[in-house]
Amino acid sequence: MATKAKILIVDDDADFAKSTKMILLADGYEVVVASDGKEGLRKVQEEKPDLIILDIMMESIFEGFSLMSSVRSDPNLSAFKHIPILMVSSVRADTGSRFAFDDAEDMGTLSEPDEYLDKPFKPKELLDRVADLLARRRSS
Repeated sequence: MATKAKILIVDDDADFAKSTKMILLADGYEVVVASDGKEGLRKVQEEKPDLIILDIMMESIFEGFSLMSSVRSDPNLSAFKHIPILMVSSVRADTGSRFAFDDAEDMGTLSEPDEYLDKPFKPKELLDRVADLLARRRSS
């Protein structure tokens, strides 16, 4: 069976990364995992993923934003700036509120993910978002 696309998961929660990887593998995707932003940035360059699933809060509260900003705006990484990014976070489950990207006007579009999912999510919801992001990338 040919793989659909290569997906990079960047998340410091090993259980989340493993379960998400299994969902994606079962649906035919190739999956690479990084446990922090630094490793994630290295794997973006080495693996050239078609999509990134990126946790917001890892070692630091904004590590995911930092990685996304690097991928989208660092001139040395310009070949990767159009990789779709699906940000994920458990902040809603932990606090009852969520990140509001629409209100982050000062951050600019380079600091906004293509999509956002609250953890925990249903496998179908993840697969639908991934398929949609990849379809949009192919059509652009």
